[in-house]
Amino acid sequence: MKRMIAIVLTLGLLAGCQKKTETQQQAQTAPPPSPAETSPAKNTNERQKPAMRPSDARVTVDPVNVSKGQKGNFQIKYQGVETAKAIVVPLQVPAGMKLDSASFGGSIIAYLANKPVRINNELHTILMAAIPVTEPRIPPKEGLLATVYFTMSPDAVSGNIKETFVPPGNYLSYVDTTNTLVEPYFEGGQVTVK
Repeated sequence: MKRMIAIVLTLGLLAGCQKKTETQQQAQTAPPPSPAETSPAKNTNERQKPAMRPSDARVTVDPVNVSKGQKGNFQIKYQGVETAKAIVVPLQVPAGMKLDSASFGGSIIAYLANKPVRINNELHTILMAAIPVTEPRIPPKEGLLATVYFTMSPDAVSGNIKETFVPPGNYLSYVDTTNTLVEPYFEGGQVTVK
């Protein structure tokens, strides 16, 4: 049963990646949507957050100090309070930050084989997940979750790294051992551009 849940979570994330690619291809040939089509009021069903149990677990993004046009990185830290079957972390970065890659080296989830990452520099988002399939579940410990590498544009301005929604249904969350969707506390990082 555990393996089936992990496979379903993985397929959902990967299906979202495929749908994003198809949507981008369609968007290149379609006219841009009107403001009315993209307003939150029109998308309430699509963006309605599922019921999640609140948790004392934490996802924290370190602050960033970087010069315009320079490369840099930021770390995402996780403090677990219970064993998790999966973790999903969707983030949005300031518009002048071009995301290059993510690394799990030295992180508390480095042992997992299934750590999909999806970067969308048009929407300024990164979606990361950690899903044990045959490995032990994610332990309730504190440490590095991932390091994200980026390049600042020459016209970048300061902003924040914040949690976001990434379609088709990815919210900041983890799955506990009873298969309940749980919402950790989030603390975003300030990006200061010099």
